[in-house]
Amino acid sequence: MRLSPQDRALATRLGDEGEGRVQIEELREGLRIRARSWIGVIRLKTVEIRILPKLAGDHLGLVQLLEFASGLEGLWRLNAEAAVDVAGANLLDLVALLFAEATESVVRRGLLAGYVEREEDLRVVRGRILADRQVLERFGQLDRIICRFDELEHDVDENRLLVAALRVAARRVRTPSVHRRLGRLRAILEPICDPDQLDLRELRRSLSYNRLNSHYESAHDLAWMVLDTLGIDDILASGSTSSFAFLLDMNLLFERFVERFTTTVLNRNEFRVDSQVVHSSIVWNTGTEKPYSRVIPDLVVRRRGPSQARLVVDAKYKLYDERRLDPSDIYQTFLYAYALSSKVPRSLSGQSGLPTALLAYPASSSGGREVHLEVRPLRERAGARVLAIGIPIPAALAEVRSGSPGPISNRVQSLVAELLPMPAAAADGGSASA
Repeated sequence: MRLSPQDRALATRLGDEGEGRVQIEELREGLRIRARSWIGVIRLKTVEIRILPKLAGDHLGLVQLLEFASGLEGLWRLNAEAAVDVAGANLLDLVALLFAEATESVVRRGLLAGYVEREEDLRVVRGRILADRQVLERFGQLDRIICRFDELEHDVDENRLLVAALRVAARRVRTPSVHRRLGRLRAILEPICDPDQLDLRELRRSLSYNRLNSHYESAHDLAWMVLDTLGIDDILASGSTSSFAFLLDMNLLFERFVERFTTTVLNRNEFRVDSQVVHSSIVWNTGTEKPYSRVIPDLVVRRRGPSQARLVVDAKYKLYDERRLDPSDIYQTFLYAYALSSKVPRSLSGQSGLPTALLAYPASSSGGREVHLEVRPLRERAGARVLAIGIPIPAALAEVRSGSPGPISNRVQSLVAELLPMPAAAADGGSASA
């Protein structure tokens, strides 16, 4: 099988971006595919390549992971009745299905409208008469009056973003039922709003949510997912081209999963979970007395109350059930523990005042192993500790769907409670001072 020039251009782009999303090598007979942490579909002229995550379960498990990580409430019914044959669908079709579901929910709840200022010549007065223009443009003509007025329209950014993603997704999906759903939504939204003048990069920066448009947030999350891979950063020009790639970074998806799972299983009255918080005061340049680099841990769990004790959680989508931890991940997590995590009690660390950080990875089975590591300088006691825990994604999602804690939820709860214990005075019923 030989690649077309268009296919080779796509393969080169995929292999060159960052550390290489996917390596496609042409052999004498066939192709050699090497995928890193990216999953998805690559459609070439003569073949379609589907890359599935090894640790998220089957196709349905991937749908559920996307739903959960994206915060799509109310879509768990796919577990019982899928709108498409998920076993035969590629990742783009699955994401398009979720996007259609979320957009239909927005339509049912009501499309947002906003007032737009218009200036037109009308047969009856509406709003304010523009006397200066009337004299200059229609002097002596009273059959039509030039007016300025506010019109309530659905042509707002929230709806334009949905239409932009619907157009892009509809050109690529192959599942007939998903294509029909996208077509129905386009028929509803395209007549009332025009996304052609939409500045997507500016919209991403400026769009915020409130009580009026909060029901758009889930649909917008999936719209950005579609546009980031097929629209804003399209690998090849859209239109009649047959080669394209739709790829998702499992590192990022697993980080979102760990964040949402941790937030779900912990008691929000006791703990707060912050994600991607920038710390610029840890690594310093002593010559200039200024911060040298930024540190951005995946999660920081804090105990509410006067103590403000902290626990750093780092998420890595790697098969650590089957091999040793990478030294780079060990060094990074130890830095987080030493610089950001609070001291933990002797009961877990074995030494008083030893800071600890968690490294979460996707376990390949329900009994994912735990790895306890310490940094021990020569002839001195340990300075920090890393605890690597495996979280089996399908089993964790099943616990969330059931609504009752299971072994995985209980383990996360007990670890956080042990690493961030309640202050002694508060535990005794007294009051703790800051």
